[in-house]
Amino acid sequence: MAFSQSIKRGQAPATCNLCEVETKIKWKCINCDVIMCEKCKYKVHVKFKFSKNHTVIDIKQIGIYREALDFSDLKCERHPDQSCVLFCTTCDRLVCTSCITKFHHGHGFIEISEGYKIKVERIRNEQTKAKEKIKELTKGKGAIGHGNVKDNKQYKDLIRKIEAQNIEIKKSADKFAEELKSELKRKWKELQEKKATRIVEKVVDNLNKLISNAEDIIHSKEAEKVFMDCEKLSTAVSIDDIDPGTISFLPGQISPYNVGSLQVVSNAVDVRIVKQFQTDISRVFFLSLCPDNSLWISDQDVLQKVKPVEHKLTVESTFNIEVYGMEVSPTGDLLLSSGGSVLKQISGKTGELTDSIYDLSPLDPFSIHVTKDGKVIVGVRSAGKAWPATGRRAIIVMNQKGEHETIYELDKNNIRIFTFVKSITSTDNGNICVVDRLSEDNRDRVVVLNRDGDILQIYTGHHQVNNENKPFKPVNIVTTPSDNIIVTQLNIYIFHILNNCGHLITHYKMGDIGLAKPYSLCFTKTAGQLYIGCSTGLKSSEKAKLYEVHLSGC
Repeated sequence: MAFSQSIKRGQAPATCNLCEVETKIKWKCINCDVIMCEKCKYKVHVKFKFSKNHTVIDIKQIGIYREALDFSDLKCERHPDQSCVLFCTTCDRLVCTSCITKFHHGHGFIEISEGYKIKVERIRNEQTKAKEKIKELTKGKGAIGHGNVKDNKQYKDLIRKIEAQNIEIKKSADKFAEELKSELKRKWKELQEKKATRIVEKVVDNLNKLISNAEDIIHSKEAEKVFMDCEKLSTAVSIDDIDPGTISFLPGQISPYNVGSLQVVSNAVDVRIVKQFQTDISRVFFLSLCPDNSLWISDQDVLQKVKPVEHKLTVESTFNIEVYGMEVSPTGDLLLSSGGSVLKQISGKTGELTDSIYDLSPLDPFSIHVTKDGKVIVGVRSAGKAWPATGRRAIIVMNQKGEHETIYELDKNNIRIFTFVKSITSTDNGNICVVDRLSEDNRDRVVVLNRDGDILQIYTGHHQVNNENKPFKPVNIVTTPSDNIIVTQLNIYIFHILNNCGHLITHYKMGDIGLAKPYSLCFTKTAGQLYIGCSTGLKSSEKAKLYEVHLSGC
């Protein structure tokens, strides 16, 4: 909590902000912005959290004291090896000597300390606006709170949706129960026929053995053998060991996955293009950010490391290599799936291409995701053709030593979870979110798993934007800084924005801001800034564009 009290001549004596009694003010805490008496300084203020790091000055120094700020070690965003020397008022940013020479001809400059004052004043203005807004909202809060919630239209709509879902689930449950009964009848008949057939085959086989054994006994001409083995012949027709199998019913559980859940969401999403870049590749299928703010981009056949400078991309290196998935590790190395069971690696320091420690054999790796704590998650499948979907399809989680920690492949009923893992991301709560391709014509879905491998949600698009003519065909998935999920849909230029459990928050039409064919995504280090790699038409000779956008509200 911050306190503020002015001391002016002609006004009533100020009291201590802490005890609110003593008028003999002796001290002021610069950090807390409180004035206090001698007693409160030593008895009360010392109990504040982190007070030992606060600056407390004599009241007489107010107006004189100014804490010294060190601006000498502010590093330039564009040139991290150089310190900033001035503040550009034209661009509203700090600049170093290289910036002034290259990018700021004819601009206005002031000392960094003056720029600092301007920024502080803006912050104070925003603070004042926030306080005024709080007062305004507080006045109306009482009236809102006393309203009858049952009369609220949105509340009624939500109740209707819950009840409609309840009816739909009951209908689906009844329908599925009838299907199970029909399936049971069919399987039961097959089982009984199978059992009868096996019994006949077993008895015939046993009788043939009996005939053979009886013949051996008779021809042995050994009286003892006749007496001893005669009783054993009857056991040859036993059918007790015949087991054609049995049918059991494994009841499922009702969960938020198949019922739904309540979420407090905001639909106010704002997307604004900040910069546009022209690449020299046809499609930016893959996109990943490096620690030095350079980017790796690939169209699946060509891999480039590029550096955004103003509104141009500078190509730093090029590799002619097949790319099926890629991601930059926390150490700055680029991990690649490029055919074969071992991930490739391009060193962030030397640029050398080598095999990494991540071995997925005997499976083939495709999509790659690296979590915030450095774990590598890879979508894998058995070698061979992608379609029809045969063999193993899974995602594997590995630690930074390359050791396999978890494999997500089958659900609790031993049914395969994934068909073809196209893109992967993870959220702060430990959920793993996957774009799963279901068919050769790119009809996909988003599957959200928790840490235990349970399916939390399967998202297959929204009826307002998806239908038979515009099916849900997602191509990429990424987690926002606020831990929501963005899914790009190429065929209708849509962002689907989900929460970290896979429930829809809203969708945004990228065509509304003139951005066509969004494909790959990655967030910058600047909060709310997102890179979007785009595609072009199949027969187009144009080169793909890369956008930097500002994203708020999700």
